[in-house]
Amino acid sequence: MIKVAVCDDETVMCEKIKHMVSSFLDRHKETYTVVCYGNGVRLLLSPADYDLIFLDIQMPGMDGMTVAGKLREKGFDGVLIFVTVAKEYMPDAFSVEAADYLCKPVDRRRLEAALERSLKRLKSRDEKSIVIQTVNWCRSIRVRDIYYCEVIDRKIYIHTRDGVMDYYGKMRELEKKAGSWLFKCHRSYLLNLDYLSEYRNGTVILENGEQIPVAKSCHQALMERMMEYMDEEA
Repeated sequence: MIKVAVCDDETVMCEKIKHMVSSFLDRHKETYTVVCYGNGVRLLLSPADYDLIFLDIQMPGMDGMTVAGKLREKGFDGVLIFVTVAKEYMPDAFSVEAADYLCKPVDRRRLEAALERSLKRLKSRDEKSIVIQTVNWCRSIRVRDIYYCEVIDRKIYIHTRDGVMDYYGKMRELEKKAGSWLFKCHRSYLLNLDYLSEYRNGTVILENGEQIPVAKSCHQALMERMMEYMDEEA
């Protein structure tokens, strides 16, 4: 699933970009969610696990360049595309690794060309792997194959579609390697949201039926993510 966020203080512009992105992804038979934000603060308070973010620059309060910098600091490593009337900010876009810079009024063909490039980049990223290394062995695991990771005492268990791998290590080091691809729902668990099926009574139920506890501090972030999935299915 491709997760897209659109951040613009103009509601009409948000909805216009959302419509164009949805139409493009429908034609390409992709599964996706598109969520709109009216300001950068709300975007920053959301989980940083989006694959693609369209971001306005000139917004009240916190401007888009500042928001982009903070997103990168939070660990957002997806595709960032600026949408703005201000051409003079284009050189600054490189400092936050923006993939594209669209000027308003947004041209559909220009936006779709940016989406074409973004899809190629995201599909390449889908091959993202985590390398696990111990004193005696080393193994690479594709993130898309991971259901969840848990730590018990000093041992980490990585539950994948091919079985469970365990080794002695530190959860914070695994979390750093995973970046935004895995969601920390508890101090002892990292979760692949692509396999999330249901959330109730402080417990996540995965597509394979396994149940994962969710810490109270992570409840709101997880609820927001669940709402995005439900909106897409409605």
